[in-house]
Amino acid sequence: MKNQRGVSRRAMLLAGAGIGAFAQGWSASPGAIAQDNPGTPGPHQAAGDSVILALPPGVALASGDDVSSSQPSPGGALKLVRPGTNVSDFNPAAFGQDMQIPLSYLESLVRPDPRTLRPIPWLGRGWEWRDSGLTLAISIRERVTWHDGSPLTANDAAFSFQVYQHDIDSAVAGLFGLVDTVQVVSARELIVRFRERDASWLFNSASLPIFSHEQYGEFWDAMPSSERSLSGFDWTTTLPIGTGPWQVADWDNSQVRFRRNQAYWQEPSWFDSLEIRVEGGSRTRLDAWVSGDSHIAWPVHVSDFAAIADAKGVLRPEPAAAVMFAAFNFANPLQPAGSLWTDPQVRRAASLAIDRERYAAEVFGGYVRWDAVGAIAQPWANDPSLRTEPFDPATASALLAAAGWFDYDGDGVLEDINGWPLRPVAILREDSRPELASVLARVARDLAGVGIGLAVEALSAAAFAERWITRRDYDLIAYAYDQLPGFTDFDLYGSAWDIRSNAAGWNPGGYANPDADAAIDEYLDAISIIRQAIALRRLQRAVNDDLFALWFGFPHDLVLVADEVAGYRPDMAWQTARTRELWQAIDPSSP
Repeated sequence: MKNQRGVSRRAMLLAGAGIGAFAQGWSASPGAIAQDNPGTPGPHQAAGDSVILALPPGVALASGDDVSSSQPSPGGALKLVRPGTNVSDFNPAAFGQDMQIPLSYLESLVRPDPRTLRPIPWLGRGWEWRDSGLTLAISIRERVTWHDGSPLTANDAAFSFQVYQHDIDSAVAGLFGLVDTVQVVSARELIVRFRERDASWLFNSASLPIFSHEQYGEFWDAMPSSERSLSGFDWTTTLPIGTGPWQVADWDNSQVRFRRNQAYWQEPSWFDSLEIRVEGGSRTRLDAWVSGDSHIAWPVHVSDFAAIADAKGVLRPEPAAAVMFAAFNFANPLQPAGSLWTDPQVRRAASLAIDRERYAAEVFGGYVRWDAVGAIAQPWANDPSLRTEPFDPATASALLAAAGWFDYDGDGVLEDINGWPLRPVAILREDSRPELASVLARVARDLAGVGIGLAVEALSAAAFAERWITRRDYDLIAYAYDQLPGFTDFDLYGSAWDIRSNAAGWNPGGYANPDADAAIDEYLDAISIIRQAIALRRLQRAVNDDLFALWFGFPHDLVLVADEVAGYRPDMAWQTARTRELWQAIDPSSP
């Protein structure tokens, strides 16, 4: 495979603050976004192909753009309570705050489309690839000003990218691993040159927030190059500025207060002010929504409905770029044959034995694309025509028998001809999103029905890393995470990134598929987004035909919106990104 990229993503994508949804370029943890409450099943009622949640009587159900009859009018204060314990580090590169805070006052050159996650112009007016994809020219929008009235220029963007790449506290330095130079051509043009093509840079790096060189440049330049970080800047004497619809008015350790930016380059916010407070506990945040101290609660779970029994508002299940799967290990040193999954029939049998529709109802209340194939949930790249095969335990049993697995000793678990039992071990991180453990418990129940004795082990972050990187003695490795707008999981599937031979790799189970490798090469060599999408659809088919994992689907985001707020519009990159478009709802029956 020719594209053996030298940049390790393990620290960024697999460690505690790693892979996640970028809200217009921002990331969250691999256990989904601040989802720290238990994943117990919620009430449901199956009706054919649909599931009806037993919602609290005061909570209505809606999705998509709010079609409120209320007419927008300026005024009022929007209040949000978000995950976190401290907001004092405004360093955009460090990601030390909940992403709602930088989302509110900073903006990016490129923004992920709210529905497809394709890049669309924002502070950047447009872009052009040159030199066969090794040079990217970005034009900067005119008449955009910082909150202090100074104009946005290409120098601000160049400085921001320099900080992301070299700040010692940067959480996204890996996204700039292929960047050679960033050149300011003029106040309105920026040139980024790459050592190799970077197929996802426009999606994931150009969508990072831009900040002011005038505000931070002198502070940055005064530090030794090996010690540079914006985290030491004193925001108590100089408030952070941006170009966004909200302007920082004041802050303390637990909250940031914003006022409307009247000089915003688009239509200004409807609300007069925005207050973002952080709380560490998910139940505390949910209680804040119930009491009216927070107008939007996200994320929430089916298991939260009991806590909002007396609340009023709207539940909005929205599509998300979130995936869940359990990858096969094809090289377990504890297995006499090397792997339980070498025979494709056994992998297919395990997939057919899973009643996905049942766990979709029991764990997610139906709000999951339970039959989705693969782990590419970004709409611009996903192939919606692919579906997992329906639940069919009879065919699963026949496939296992054809592969030579029988219950010779009558204990309910199949054995091979040498008496080795079909008892796979699945591992997951204990801080994964709670639904993953709930799904695996139900998968174990289903697999037992065809004679597969699955054991599930939830491990600490350190134990999990040792297990998959060093010991590698497991049979399935389960993940649940939110995805960046651009595809970055080439090292999950590609044989060149097998962790056993490539220390910078991710491919945890030694998966090797020439068709998948060819599709990855095609993607990495592509400049056109259309070509990238075609390559990724090839990849999805390849890893489904030669099954890479047990697919568990794409969970939806559940968002609770108070009745006092109108105009909500979902954004797949960050569901509460569009606060500028919200307004204070007026009850037409009130005097």
